[in-house]
Amino acid sequence: MARTKQTARSRGTTNDQPEYDDEDRMEMDGRLTEEEKARRSELEAAPMQAELKHLERRWTKKGKGYLTEPKEDDDIPDDKTNWFEKFALTIVRQYDMQNKYVQRTSLQINSKLLKDLLADIIGYYPGQSFATSDVSIDFPAQCLYHYRPELLAALDEQEEGSECAEHLRILLDFIDEHFVDEIKEGTNLRDKGLISYEHLWTIFKPGSLVYGVRQGQPRVYKLDSYYIECGQCPGLRLSVHHTDYDGDNFGTRSASLKIPQFTGAAPIAALPALPLSMHPDPESIKRALTARGRRWEALAGQNFRQYKGVAIDTEGSRFNIDGRVMVDTHTHHRLEADHAFSVNAYAKIKPSDASASPSADGKRKQSEASSEWDLITDEEELAAAMVLAPLTDEQCLMASPIVRGFSFTEKKFLDFFVDKLRPIEWNTRCFEQLVLPDQQKELVQALVAEHTQRAASGFDDIVKGKGRGLILVLHGPPGVGKTLTAECVAEFARSPLYSISAGDLGGSPSTLDERLSRTLDLASTWNAVLLIDEADVFLERRSLHDMQRNGLVSIFLRVLEYYSGILFMTTNRVRTFDDAFKSRIHVPLKYDELPASSRLRVWKNFLDKIEEGVDIDEAGYAKLAEGRLNGRQIKNVVRTAKSLASYKRRKLDQKQLEQVMDIQMAFEKDLDAAGKEDQDIDMVER
Repeated sequence: MARTKQTARSRGTTNDQPEYDDEDRMEMDGRLTEEEKARRSELEAAPMQAELKHLERRWTKKGKGYLTEPKEDDDIPDDKTNWFEKFALTIVRQYDMQNKYVQRTSLQINSKLLKDLLADIIGYYPGQSFATSDVSIDFPAQCLYHYRPELLAALDEQEEGSECAEHLRILLDFIDEHFVDEIKEGTNLRDKGLISYEHLWTIFKPGSLVYGVRQGQPRVYKLDSYYIECGQCPGLRLSVHHTDYDGDNFGTRSASLKIPQFTGAAPIAALPALPLSMHPDPESIKRALTARGRRWEALAGQNFRQYKGVAIDTEGSRFNIDGRVMVDTHTHHRLEADHAFSVNAYAKIKPSDASASPSADGKRKQSEASSEWDLITDEEELAAAMVLAPLTDEQCLMASPIVRGFSFTEKKFLDFFVDKLRPIEWNTRCFEQLVLPDQQKELVQALVAEHTQRAASGFDDIVKGKGRGLILVLHGPPGVGKTLTAECVAEFARSPLYSISAGDLGGSPSTLDERLSRTLDLASTWNAVLLIDEADVFLERRSLHDMQRNGLVSIFLRVLEYYSGILFMTTNRVRTFDDAFKSRIHVPLKYDELPASSRLRVWKNFLDKIEEGVDIDEAGYAKLAEGRLNGRQIKNVVRTAKSLASYKRRKLDQKQLEQVMDIQMAFEKDLDAAGKEDQDIDMVER
C-alpha cells in the first residue's frame, strides 16, 4: 500500500498532486502547441482507450517527476490531468535524475478490467502484487509470459467485441511481441525435449513442481522464484521449498537449486533440476515419492529402527552404518542446537479430528477425546493439545528423504535416508541362548519386567525422581556372557541397547559430568538399556590422596542416583568397589569361568548359525568342549574356521575347528606362561 501511494505522488495524481512552483510551471507550460492541447482535452473527456501507450518518466530541475510522450524536443505535458491513465496499458521508461539514462522500464496496467482479470488468473507472483490499485510490472515482465496460456484461454471466454476482450487482446499482443523469440524458438526446442540456456527460465513457472536429485536421492520441490546468477559461476538459481519436520511441526523449509550455464541446446531430462511435468515418467515419480513421503511421515517422533547404508553428519562427513538407530529429530535438535532448523509450520488439528475414523456410511466418527477437548479453555493449553495433521499427497510428494536421529554404533547424531530404514527383527530366543544359570536368568527377566511396569505406573522414591532406576553389576572373568546378558535384556524388553565404555566418558571430572549426564539423558529419553562396559575406574574405592579419582566417583554416584532406566555395569575387580555403591546396586551377578557343559552349549549356539551346516557329531562337540575357552574365544574360533572352510571350498567340520582351536589354545598357554613369569619377577623384586 505504501508503494502505491508513493507511485501516485511521483506521477502527480489528482489525489496527491505535487506542488509545483512558478519556475516548475514555466518549465512545464508553453511548449505544447494548440493542436496538442486540444488533443489532451479530447483525451480527458474520452473513455478508456484500448491502446498501448509508450511514455517516459522524466524529472524537473527541482527533482519532481512527470510523465511525457517520447519526443525529440521533450515537450512537457500539463500537470493538472492524469491523461496517461486514459490508456488501457502504458509502457513507462523511467530516467535518472539528470534525464540521461533509463533506470527502469515497466508495464502499467490502467484498465480495471485487466487488473481484475490478472488478479483472478495470476493472483500471487513472487515480487509482484496484483491486489493493489496500482499494478506496475517491471520488464522483462516474465510473469505475463508464464501465464500466456491462461490469458489466451480467458480471451476465448470473453464476449466478442467487449471492452475486456479488446483490452486483453492488447495485452496478449504485447506478450507476443515482447517474447517473440521465447515463444517461437523456445517452443521449437521444448517440442524436441531440448532447451537453451538463454531460454532456460521459460520452463520454470513459479508455483510449479521441480524434480531434482540431491545426495543421490530423487526429490520434488515447489518453485518459489528464480533469478540469473552472474560472476565466475553463472547459472539459473531456483528458490524452492519442500516439506520437512523440525521435531515439533511439519512444515515447509526453503532450499536452493542451481543449473550452471551451458552452451548449445541441452536435453531437459538431463538437467540437474527440471519441471516435474517434463520428466520422462512423472507419474511413476509421483507414486514412488508419495509412498516414500508416507513412510517419512510415519517416522515423526521417536522410532527405533534398523539401518544399513550411508549416514551423514552435520558437517557432511559420511558413515557406513549397519546397526540400530533411534529416529528422533526433537532430541537431535535439543542436544545439537547449533545444527537445528525450523519450518514454516502447517496447521495442527484437534486430537479428536486426528483420531476420527471412517465409519460404514463414509462419515468420520469422533472419538471420546472430543469431550475432553471441549473442557480445555486456556489458549496455551489448547495450542499444546493440538496434534500434527495428516499430510496431503502433495506434501508427502515434497517430503524430505532424510530423517534425523542417533546411531548406537557410532554414538553420534546423524541424518539417515528413509529408504535405508527397516523394522527391527527382535531375537526372541536370545535368553534361551544365554549360557547362565536358570535362577539368574529368571531373576533378571523378572526384574526387567517389574521395572518396566513400575516405570509406567509412575512409582517414585520419597524424593521425587530419585532411586527409580534398575542397576545391575555383572562381575567375573572376560568372555563368560556379561555383555551378552545386557544385550539379551534389551531384546527381552524390546528397547535400545546403548553401550559405552570408560573411554567414551572421559577421565576428568568435568568431562565425565558432561558426557555421563548426556548419556543418561539419552538413555532415559529413549527408555534404553544402558551398558557401561569395564566401569572399574568409576567404581573404585575413594582415597584421601587421589582427589581426581574421588571426583570421578562422586560424580558417578550423584548422577547414578537420579537415573530412572536400566543400567548394567561390567567389571573384573569387584573387590575394589567403593562402599557407597553397595546400597545402590540392585542386582550383583557373579560370572564364573564356563564349565564344560556351558562350553558345549556355546559351541552349539554358534555352530547352529552356520547356514551351510557343520559336519560334526555329539562326540565331536564333547571333544571341542574340553578346551578351556571362554565364549568370546569360541566365537572367534568358529568365525576363523568358517573362513578356512570357505577358502578350501569345503563344508565346515570338526577337523578344521580343532585346527583353529589348537592355535588358540597354544596362544593362551603362552600368555599364561608370560603372566606367571611376570608374577615371579614381581615377587623377587619385592
